[in-house]
Amino acid sequence: MRGDWLTSDEAATLLGVTAGRVNRLARSGELAYRMAGRTRLIDPSSAQRLLATTRRRSGRPLAPQSAWAALLSDLGTVDWSRLTKALGMSPKQRYNLKRLITRSPAENWDRLAKARAVVHRVRVRPAYLDEILQWDGVVPSGVSATVRHGLDLIATEEAEAYVSDQTWRLLQEEFHLGSSPSGNLALRLPSVSEEILSVILDREAMPVAVVAMDLLDSGDPRSRRTASQIINRLLETPPGD
Repeated sequence: MRGDWLTSDEAATLLGVTAGRVNRLARSGELAYRMAGRTRLIDPSSAQRLLATTRRRSGRPLAPQSAWAALLSDLGTVDWSRLTKALGMSPKQRYNLKRLITRSPAENWDRLAKARAVVHRVRVRPAYLDEILQWDGVVPSGVSATVRHGLDLIATEEAEAYVSDQTWRLLQEEFHLGSSPSGNLALRLPSVSEEILSVILDREAMPVAVVAMDLLDSGDPRSRRTASQIINRLLETPPGD
């Protein structure tokens, strides 16, 4: 009997994450669980503890515009003025965001940057991953951009990237992409207006701060440790102009 235990989908709804991440949190020990046949059931008390810890630790997510200003500038350390102006931020918004960056520890950023994009996780044949990453309008990030930033993390059968809604539709049609919570391809659509979308996607790969946020989302302990190290390093870097 299930009793009050939660399915992965129910726990995902409670925590505001995907079922795939719930399973990864369970495997890493952050959520207590038991198996009922082939079904993983999550201890509701452990899910509530994790939810309370996350809320207490992180506060409200930033608006997408502010999240992208922080991340594209590597937490205010590079090209700050140009990026914040290109993203349409007012002087007051820029001041408040710069202040928040300096006061927010690494463990807060997975929630602060949560609203930056909508995530579509799909499953494709591993042989197609490189082809998809080479498409126009596909900007590698997360595990697909670690080598570009000299990070010792390699995933040969997974991929992550940012795309526009139009590119997402084209990829769906070309590769017959279907949703899969445990899929090996994560495509993120920035939650911003068309007017500033090009500021985010007009690049060969995402900056290291964006890569770190995607690694935090993975739920993999090693990836999360690497992401925290990146964020701490950026927070220790003197702010840029």
